[in-house]
Amino acid sequence: MLRSINDIDSESWDELAGGDALARNHAYFAAVEASSINDCRFFYLLIRDHDNKLLAHACVCMITTDFAQLLPVWMQGLTNLLRRIWPSLLRSKITECALPLVAGHSISLRKGADAEPLILALEGALSEIARTEGSSLVVIRDFLTAERPDFDILLDRGYNIVFNMPLARIRVRWKSHAEYLAQMRSRYRKDVTRRLKRAAESGGEVAILGRFAEHAETLVRQSRVVQDNSSGFKREILGPAYYENMDCMLGERSQLLAIVRDEQLVAHGMVLADDSNLIATYFGREAGPPCQEWFRLINEIIHIGIERQTSFINLGRGSYDAKALIGADIEPLHVYARSRFTLVNWLMRRIPNVMQRSLKEPRRIFRE
Repeated sequence: MLRSINDIDSESWDELAGGDALARNHAYFAAVEASSINDCRFFYLLIRDHDNKLLAHACVCMITTDFAQLLPVWMQGLTNLLRRIWPSLLRSKITECALPLVAGHSISLRKGADAEPLILALEGALSEIARTEGSSLVVIRDFLTAERPDFDILLDRGYNIVFNMPLARIRVRWKSHAEYLAQMRSRYRKDVTRRLKRAAESGGEVAILGRFAEHAETLVRQSRVVQDNSSGFKREILGPAYYENMDCMLGERSQLLAIVRDEQLVAHGMVLADDSNLIATYFGREAGPPCQEWFRLINEIIHIGIERQTSFINLGRGSYDAKALIGADIEPLHVYARSRFTLVNWLMRRIPNVMQRSLKEPRRIFRE
């Protein structure tokens, strides 16, 4: 176990992670680690063979999480009152094995190796970190349904299977943006066209910035406007170092999409790219009434993903109905979780879907 990704050789780390998993690459972890987000502390687990060749690795993050956000509004108010005498109420230091800031798991296993002993060895190290650090909750996330078979052995270690907020992503199967629109059913295509026209009328242009560190303070302010107005689960608070590091350490694999109006950057969205995925990360805008900025930027991300012929355009979590209307599939993300408290384990088994979200109504966007 190492405390910094910078203590690990990037070439051997990335050779195991693979080119289709940017968010499991050395540069991504280095960028996030250097960004000093919240009270995050990182640990890196490595398993090597007798020839010192990496067989598996994973990133572990320890972070304080406020679970009061999951309560009904009236109970949140009561919790805030009780915290005057019990500040840590419903706040827990979680030991997470997961990708920081984006959806996905952080475990890389060598192809052809026996997965079971590697997964169990990683879990053993993870549990030891939690015990040593006094963390009451261990979480290993986020797994798509197809990724579960190898990891369900964790259920025999006392883990509960629960759901995180699902992932919205578009599977790219068109050769152009025009074909993407043409395959939509008429009512949805008209809606997209109408919204694009309305967005264009608000003025400004969408610019793609390969370098954007100089705008870090503006980007932080805009991202907090969105976060403050969001009703979703909130935890990580970004600072300028996040945007600076994503620019400087990821280079051409990160881009900033910006709406520029009257020579002012008024909204932005950042994307990360690897061999198979285009990953939309944080969105932000200036305060005031929205003017279709989110929709305009998402449409540009779809343009880019189709042009690249990426396999998936990953739109992250939240705003599911809006994302479904532009063709995203809403896919469940599975989490293995275990607490040292019996009552917490019992609750996880009784209400595993507390973070799960569903569409108001099923969507059939495309003519298949």
